[in-house]
Amino acid sequence: MSGHNSAEARTREEKPQPLRRERNSRSWHHVNSHEMLAGRRELVIMHSGELYRLRVTSKGKLILTK
Repeated sequence: MSGHNSAEARTREEKPQPLRRERNSRSWHHVNSHEMLAGRRELVIMHSGELYRLRVTSKGKLILTK
């Protein structure tokens, strides 16, 4: 295994940081990305009158861009 691959393996093994609730929030609202994307690799989201693009990368990560 090369040094590059071991760095990738460590990145995959890292656990995500726990989510924090907003100060006045009593519960979490969860949305499953696979359900939201419905098999597509890209989704356009309207937020406060602006369009945003949620895209799945070739490595399975999510990127949100304006």
